[in-house]
Amino acid sequence: MQTPSKHSRLACSTLCLAALLISNGGVVARAQVLQEPLPPPPATTPGPGSTLTPLAPLRQDPSVRIKDIAFVEGDRVNHVSGEGLVFGLSGTGGKSQQTRQMLANYYLRRGVRVGQVDTKNISAVMVSGKIPAYARPGETILVTVSVADDASSLRGGTLNQTALRGIDDEIYAIAQGAIIGGGISAEGAGANVQKNHPTVGVCEAIVERAVPCGTIVDNGSLRLVLRNKSYSTATAIGNALNRIFPGRARALDSGTVQVFIPSTFANSVTEFISTIGNLRVEPDTPARVVINQKTGSIVLGHNVKIAPVLFASENIVIATTETPIASQPNPLAGGDTVVLPRTGIDLFESGGRYNVLPGGMTVGDLATALNSLAVSPTTLISIMTTLRNQGALKAELVIE
Repeated sequence: MQTPSKHSRLACSTLCLAALLISNGGVVARAQVLQEPLPPPPATTPGPGSTLTPLAPLRQDPSVRIKDIAFVEGDRVNHVSGEGLVFGLSGTGGKSQQTRQMLANYYLRRGVRVGQVDTKNISAVMVSGKIPAYARPGETILVTVSVADDASSLRGGTLNQTALRGIDDEIYAIAQGAIIGGGISAEGAGANVQKNHPTVGVCEAIVERAVPCGTIVDNGSLRLVLRNKSYSTATAIGNALNRIFPGRARALDSGTVQVFIPSTFANSVTEFISTIGNLRVEPDTPARVVINQKTGSIVLGHNVKIAPVLFASENIVIATTETPIASQPNPLAGGDTVVLPRTGIDLFESGGRYNVLPGGMTVGDLATALNSLAVSPTTLISIMTTLRNQGALKAELVIE
């Protein structure tokens, strides 16, 4: 019989201590378990056909690159859109007056005059897309094709040549080709099924004209625009740039940092933008709780904290049962057999629970406490709203 090694005994004691903490239940604000580091496992020689991969320790780096949280002013995308027709549908096209009129106009422009058109395999669509900055003629972009009439599906269709115009009503791209869509639908006499959105797809478009971009360099300087406005993040970006290029950056406001181009990069602005974009900073994370009532989801920021609060919850279960019975008259009564509904409703109330949440809890502590209380997302949304109204939620509450 082999005696357990020191490594095995220490691992067993750690698991027992974790199991003891889990079995205690209740709300724990913060719990820290101090343990000695485990000795390294003995070196082993890999067998034939196997590899020995060392496990690297997990490291959390809160810093990010500047180009991931900001962009250069003037470097932006531009929206284009247009209206067109999709051909080749398998009986899922539109039958509205709009579709018939657009198809008649299409034939008329080609010198064909028709009195009545059939649109069961054709749909009127809206095409929209974004042209990135510095796009050159001949480049290919993807655009979104959406049904504009009563068509039920674009699956298998082909978009006719459609001009995409900008806000100035100039043509910047031409879309044409097969529509790629992940949606499918099927319908019968008594049921129907649908996956994703069969009335939306994507198609290729070719850029025909370069979109003029704004001036990036103005009087020897450029501006970085933050995607998420924050005075702390703007100041951190300015300090990071000044450590590499002293006296060359300053935060103008919560969303803009002005950077003066050094003389050594006067003829290579692109290289300078690449250099400062790869510098790393630690952005500020606002204390914010975002609630989406449509999907029932809730997201809490890392710096969200609450004040000491007590709330009560109760479990109420309402059970309903339907037991219809058939009422049949006597054979000589001359009546009709009918089905009478019989509904039974029972209400079970398990009693209230008073729960105390200590103050200063972080997101991890709050998640642990709410998980131990088995709080549903719907209940959590109500709790967060009530905490905000009470003033106990030390964060911004955003309801979408």
